Amino acid sequence: MDGQARIDAPEGTVREGRVASPFQAALWVAGVEPGEPRTISVTGGEPLMWPEFIRGLRSMVAPRRIHLETAGAHPEALARVLDRVDHVSLDLKLPADMGDPVELQSRDGEPRSIDEPAPVTPEDWRMARRRCLDLLQDRDACAKVVVTADREPRDYDELFEDVARRAAALPVFIAPVTPVGGCEAPSLDHLVEVVEHARELELDIRVLPQVHRAMGIA
Repeated sequence: MDGQARIDAPEGTVREGRVASPFQAALWVAGVEPGEPRTISVTGGEPLMWPEFIRGLRSMVAPRRIHLETAGAHPEALARVLDRVDHVSLDLKLPADMGDPVELQSRDGEPRSIDEPAPVTPEDWRMARRRCLDLLQDRDACAKVVVTADREPRDYDELFEDVARRAAALPVFIAPVTPVGGCEAPSLDHLVEVVEHARELELDIRVLPQVHRAMGIA
């Protein structure tokens, strides 16, 4: 759930077409919970575009755990919410698969001018990813890499190398993409090659197919 809140009711997925407050979201959670309080997964879109929503949600849903899933595009926002979430899943993506990052500083450490924004480069994305990995060292967190057929196995090496250098203890989940909307799933040989490259770095690797489609969750 995020600023455009979404919850999954027993009958299917319920979508709310307006911005929700943390209090309203907590009411929705309580209204569909089948029994004992369960972990709440905050996903998106990109939930770190609304860090104050996440901070406010903590007090509204305790003692439930909060699981945050983020693409690692907003390191400043991630730093602001880390004390309010219990687990972070960092969905690592290649720079070519990302849109413009938000809240990035220039490479010399000075904030970028809003009036004269600099073009976003692949190196900007790498900087954002590395800052997020630095924040997740020694925390309850994991990394995820979705593998598609249109990327070469070696293309993912930069993601694995960053994890190995900055947060080597993180479990890394490698997920072959679900072939939906034009995405092509990798072959078994393709997937095995990606996994073996990651294993060469002695990372804690698990392979987990995407299950949200099988569960009827978009």
